[in-house]
Amino acid sequence: MPNKVEDFIYKKVIRSLMLTSRLGRQSVLGEAATGYNFDHMYENKPQGFNLIGRLIDRILLNLPAVRATRNRRATLIKILSNEIENHKVKRMTTRIIDIACGAGRYLTDISEVFREEKIEIVGVDYDNKSLKLGQALAQRHGVPKSSIRFIKGNVFHLQVLKRFGRNIDWRPNIVVASGLTVYINDNQVLEMLRQVYEGLDKNGLFLFDSQENNPSRKLMEKVCNTKEGAWVLYYRLPSVWRKWLSETGFNDVIVSRDQWGMYNLCTARKP
Repeated sequence: MPNKVEDFIYKKVIRSLMLTSRLGRQSVLGEAATGYNFDHMYENKPQGFNLIGRLIDRILLNLPAVRATRNRRATLIKILSNEIENHKVKRMTTRIIDIACGAGRYLTDISEVFREEKIEIVGVDYDNKSLKLGQALAQRHGVPKSSIRFIKGNVFHLQVLKRFGRNIDWRPNIVVASGLTVYINDNQVLEMLRQVYEGLDKNGLFLFDSQENNPSRKLMEKVCNTKEGAWVLYYRLPSVWRKWLSETGFNDVIVSRDQWGMYNLCTARKP
């Protein structure tokens, strides 16, 4: 298809249809990468300004990339649950910090499932609307404030991790970075790995995701926008992560690819 025709279809036809749905409208108007936009994907309840808008929202919510995102949430919960069970056997308190947590729906899920266990969770994000949604979700599910807190911090300057631990004498044994690495360049990633390694407790787990590809890549790049501009991601192979994690000092590296060939869920441990 000639570029001019393709651009017309994406920017005039598809964009106009997407504006009628909640997911489409937020993604087109600069909110594609926000925590509340991803939370709408997790909740999976179509919304729109009319019947057509709700139909478009249902179509968007069933895209392979969105289904992969919901699968990511389920996988994160499984990995975190396993680590919490291991801590339980050792009579350890689980201390989780999630950098770029968004609304942190899976953090609320974990807090709710392990309500009787010793769990302390801190979610860090820079977007006020996402943080307020995270607080509302936790409150709605009756999660005590002592179990989960949301604080504002610039996750692209990860000194927040070190400073937070120093200020309250609190060191995480799990660090989560879901949906962060795809937005930062190689130098920022390497600095993130170093900061996480320094801030993580001994034998602690680092859990994050990355993307190899995205079945909605063309749609994202031609129509969708973040607050910083076009929705363009960094795609990296598992071999890159194994190398970087090993060089940083992590061991027990596990990289799992999802069925859509989109997300890689990565875990690594600080010795």
